[in-house]
Amino acid sequence: MGDKDKAFRRLLADERLFLKFLRRFLRGSLPGDIDLDSLTVEDVELQNITFIPPDLSKNESDVLYKVRRGSAEMYVYILVEHQSRVDFMMPFRLLSYMVEFWKRCTEQAGSRARRAGFLLPPVLPVVFYEGASKWTAPVRFADKVESSSDFRGLVPDFEYLLISLRDKRSEDLLSFRDALGGLCYLAAPSKKESFAEAAERLRMLLTVLSDEETELLTNHLRGYLRILMKKEGLEIDDALDLCLEREEADEMLTYMLKEFRKTRKEGREEGREEGREEGLEEGLEKGQLEMGISIALAMLEAGEPEEKILRYTGFSSAQLAEIRDGRKSGGKKPSSR
Repeated sequence: MGDKDKAFRRLLADERLFLKFLRRFLRGSLPGDIDLDSLTVEDVELQNITFIPPDLSKNESDVLYKVRRGSAEMYVYILVEHQSRVDFMMPFRLLSYMVEFWKRCTEQAGSRARRAGFLLPPVLPVVFYEGASKWTAPVRFADKVESSSDFRGLVPDFEYLLISLRDKRSEDLLSFRDALGGLCYLAAPSKKESFAEAAERLRMLLTVLSDEETELLTNHLRGYLRILMKKEGLEIDDALDLCLEREEADEMLTYMLKEFRKTRKEGREEGREEGREEGLEEGLEKGQLEMGISIALAMLEAGEPEEKILRYTGFSSAQLAEIRDGRKSGGKKPSSR
């Protein structure tokens, strides 16, 4: 499973974010006796199962939730489609996944499944599409059956709910001012902003989030930043990866990544222009030094303690003192680490 699959599955596997997902995208699609606003994490339960075959796991991920419905229960199945190419067999595939799930239900029920009163639980199929192309596959199963109108009532028929991030504007996603909106914004293929602009918008979002929403966003931000950086041909190094794992990740996080990508890219370009391997290495070293200085300056501005700054940047106390003095005098840089 790739970074994108892991990020999406981790997002939807978070019961708090799943509840937000239900309220944001499925309101009006569920039975009227389900009050979404009164549902709590105790009313939903992630099922430890996947129906995606191995040959499709690189482009898709899925989650299945059991949702309490009074004294009964229903299931919500979400298939996350990452690839840009539209799958016109989606109605059939969803039917096959639901049948597989119902088969498991009958197996678990044992002899009860043969009784007259045994009923299969309802399943709400959802396709969460984050590809760049317009989704043009039919949402009704009957539309994949030849002359289905001539056999109405005699062939299976259902519709799946389509949620396409391609159709969501950045402003609309960010206007919710919560973790789900921020993460969907990062994943939306319609986003026109550069990485630096996206990082800045996310940093501004963090300033208006509640503590709970900030925690949710921080918990899931790392995977999405990995995806965005890989699109630029960049990998997160061990030091920054360690920083991303820390609970302190907040406004500084997006700033760090913006500077990291910019300086690493500038370093590579400088090395290529010189046309020598030595030039590339020197460019990278310069880029990494500039990144460290930018991080240190941001942390100094935020009033972070010296011990924390040294741990994050790898500078010595003497080098940090040079950076601090350079900030006061107008740009003095420390000697190489």
